[in-house]
Amino acid sequence: MKVLKILKRNKLPFITLAAYAVVFVLDSAIFARALQNTWMYVREMLEILPAVFVLSALITVWVPPDVILQNFGSDSGIRGKLMSVVVGSLSAGPIYAAFPITQSLLHKGASLANVVIIISAWAVVKLPMLIVESRFLGVRFAGVRYLFTVPAILLIGYFVARSTTRTEVLEAGQPAESSPSSVTDRLQEVLPGHNCGACGFTDCAACARSLAEGEVEPEACVIADEKVLDQLRDILE
Repeated sequence: MKVLKILKRNKLPFITLAAYAVVFVLDSAIFARALQNTWMYVREMLEILPAVFVLSALITVWVPPDVILQNFGSDSGIRGKLMSVVVGSLSAGPIYAAFPITQSLLHKGASLANVVIIISAWAVVKLPMLIVESRFLGVRFAGVRYLFTVPAILLIGYFVARSTTRTEVLEAGQPAESSPSSVTDRLQEVLPGHNCGACGFTDCAACARSLAEGEVEPEACVIADEKVLDQLRDILE
């Protein structure tokens, strides 16, 4: 029973190993090339992902939630959309590097639409790619493609945000067996972090624990605006 549970939890790695084993039996030359390609991608990730994780951690720790809400939140308007396009287009590294960073922004209060715009811009309108594209296909081609691609990215962000919610996305990024402490951590990330004591607790960490345990309602944080209160309610729900 325990073995089946492990297999179910890690089915993708086991399927991959099984596929490698089948290829090894059928054609060892293809197996050798597959290993070379695998190592190439692993080496690339080892070079890039540590820096990405550090940047994600710095966003989580250093950037106040109100800064993210103001520039990338649901009320940031067209400015937030344009800033999201700029952030994505000035990015560096492969597309998979975007996901840890945008998850950090989402936890800090960025809207789902703006996160989708950043990921999409990262994938198809990066500035380094524009330079190379212009060199091989011409400035006119690159300009026309960007002219049509950017509005399409904005529409994709709009429709994704209409078809799902921030809560669903945030929950999907959490472990299947979310512990009370992880909920407390998420609540503490959203709270203002002033440790003012106006809620009756010594600091925001104590307030987050009480929220997670159902002892108080989000309105206990008397300095939280409606956006923060909505985020707290989403997490508790």
